[in-house]
Amino acid sequence: MKTPRTLLAIAALAIGALCLSVQPVKALVENQSFGIFGVTPVSTQPSGAGQSAITDSTTGTAGTTLAAGAGVETVTIPVQLASMTTAAADLMTAYTPGYKFKVLSVDFATTKLGTGSGATQTLNLAIGSTAVTGGVVNPTLAGTATLGALTAGTAVTAANTGAATDTLSVKVAASGTVFTAGEGVLLVKIQNMDTADAVASLARQSTAWRTLLVALGLAKGSS
Repeated sequence: MKTPRTLLAIAALAIGALCLSVQPVKALVENQSFGIFGVTPVSTQPSGAGQSAITDSTTGTAGTTLAAGAGVETVTIPVQLASMTTAAADLMTAYTPGYKFKVLSVDFATTKLGTGSGATQTLNLAIGSTAVTGGVVNPTLAGTATLGALTAGTAVTAANTGAATDTLSVKVAASGTVFTAGEGVLLVKIQNMDTADAVASLARQSTAWRTLLVALGLAKGSS
């Protein structure tokens, strides 16, 4: 059986140990420092303009789902219908966007009415020397009879991606029927995959940090 003196000694040791364990926490709070997974926290909270809140002037609406159209833009290419013959030719040769890209769609908008009996031409895109699968546009006399008329291209299904060094060309197929007048613009919808990949990477990192904070009980929500 332990004597009262022994019990007092044990109690004193326990209180001392508790004080020692509290001191690092007290120091952590007083110094406003924090570390995760064994990282040594800084001694004091940094000061300076770097702590200012970010001012959002994007005019966008914040949300929890990123838009599928990140990095999408429309490239417009002028086309003179009357300049085409019945021979295959390049309407634009080897344009380099300069970034990793994906062709999403191709359409034609009439800016000058077409003329020419039975006129019709077939246009398509190529990345390097490889034709894009789909995205074929077929301006016709009837389709260019109204100013602003839109001729939709076929659905783009494959061979539609390029690296930063790849080129994009517009080609007209052989055996068309010539226009004697008419102009328009190709509307080529392209996704900048460098931008899309950067947004996806930031989203992944943000999600990882949020999951960690929720797991540590420092943020509300599900992990």
